[in-house]
Amino acid sequence: MKKSTRALVGIVVIDLLLLAGGAWMFAQVRSGAWHAPDPAEATKRIGQVIGGAIGIVTAILLMAALVHRRRGA
Repeated sequence: MKKSTRALVGIVVIDLLLLAGGAWMFAQVRSGAWHAPDPAEATKRIGQVIGGAIGIVTAILLMAALVHRRRGA
């Protein structure tokens, strides 16, 4: 498998793991398993952090994939 393809697969895998983790955290807050003084604020903050993490990971791995494509690897 080419390095550029591995980077693209990495984007998908890591993004799915982050989404699953975010969904699990949302479920914990909504079910009351995690005590949050303001559940609405907690879910908003979780969404912002997960969204930011997905954006950063996607940007870095997309740049890596493009660099590898240019090098032919």
